Amino acid sequence: MSPGEVRRIGAEELISHGVRTIDDRAPLRATERTPGPVILLSMQGRSTEFAIDTASAHPDHSVFAFVDTAELSMKPSDGPWMPVESGLVVAPPGVTHHVRCEGPWHITAAYVRRPALGAFVTGVPDDARSLGERRPLDLAMQAFIEQILATDEEATAIERYAIEHLIVEMSGAILLDRVGAESSQRSPRATLRDRAVAVIAQQCGDPGLTPAVVAREVQCSLRQLQLVFAEVENSVAGEIRHQRARLARSLLLDSAHDQLSIEQISQRAGFHSPMSLRRALDEDYGTTPRALRTQRDTGQHAARETAGR
Repeated sequence: MSPGEVRRIGAEELISHGVRTIDDRAPLRATERTPGPVILLSMQGRSTEFAIDTASAHPDHSVFAFVDTAELSMKPSDGPWMPVESGLVVAPPGVTHHVRCEGPWHITAAYVRRPALGAFVTGVPDDARSLGERRPLDLAMQAFIEQILATDEEATAIERYAIEHLIVEMSGAILLDRVGAESSQRSPRATLRDRAVAVIAQQCGDPGLTPAVVAREVQCSLRQLQLVFAEVENSVAGEIRHQRARLARSLLLDSAHDQLSIEQISQRAGFHSPMSLRRALDEDYGTTPRALRTQRDTGQHAARETAGR
């Protein structure tokens, strides 16, 4: 399959994506497009039970699945069936669940590499999570994926890059939005701090991001925001630097960005110079850009050797 090409696949080929139908008599249709490290899927059928195992199929990817069905239930490998709301299901790598869809159903899914999401949030949910409340960004991401899968033309290199970039951006923003929603039960000051961290995580690649800009984004005074961060022995400027270091680290650990020089990595992460990048990585992680890439390559080599035994 050429990169960016749309392909119709069947139940047997879905197994390569960690999806196995329990009842082979249940007909289904599926479409796949792989513009890059991101994988896009569309599936539809009637009354089907699936065994989901992303641990074996895509251990480095998180799954964002938009499920439309009359009745949806999920069951972990060692637990009972539980009804869940139809909507957006966010699953981390390593999920092993059974899923049952009753009546006509349609699933649109994006498999997004976990290192790419590290530029937005510190982590994804530990287990599959169903989010029944649909929000504008969820609906927009679903519609975008479905449109991409409905177009048979093979994507150009620029289009593949744009598709992958947009899917990663939307996935990261959805996670940030959900993290913000979950923090709503906390104190107003903690919630304000969480909102500011979310803004910083999303915009840290912009070298023009400053504490004053963050304060304006969350609609409070700079002094108030500085006091909120001081309560946890942090500062707005320190959080910006930390998030830039985390973004740079995720880029350095992702082989998809190997073509970027250290200077280009520092620019994408919002640093004004490679020296600022090196200093931040040393302070936060006790390492250097070159050491991170060497560490990743060594780990991948060891994994390949283990798999080949």
